[in-house]
Amino acid sequence: MRRTGVRAVGRRTALSIGLRAFGLGLVAALVLPMMIMFSVLGISHLAGGCGAGSSGGCEMGAASLGLIAILPCFVIGVGVSLYLDLWRDRG
Repeated sequence: MRRTGVRAVGRRTALSIGLRAFGLGLVAALVLPMMIMFSVLGISHLAGGCGAGSSGGCEMGAASLGLIAILPCFVIGVGVSLYLDLWRDRG
């Protein structure tokens, strides 16, 4: 039997687990910041602080919060994917 250097965890290799984690991280980096941005924007408009006649500060605050959240959401997506993949193989 020949060793390839890629360790298999269960039936999946480390490369497939890593690619899956990277993919879920990218999806989380796209979806979660948009959800955060629109929820902050909606709460601001419902609270009455934003709307017609405002200077646009609420919109810029929501946009900057969405931009700042991209990297942490990517890390969360990768972490969740790795946790789920490695937990499934343990059982």
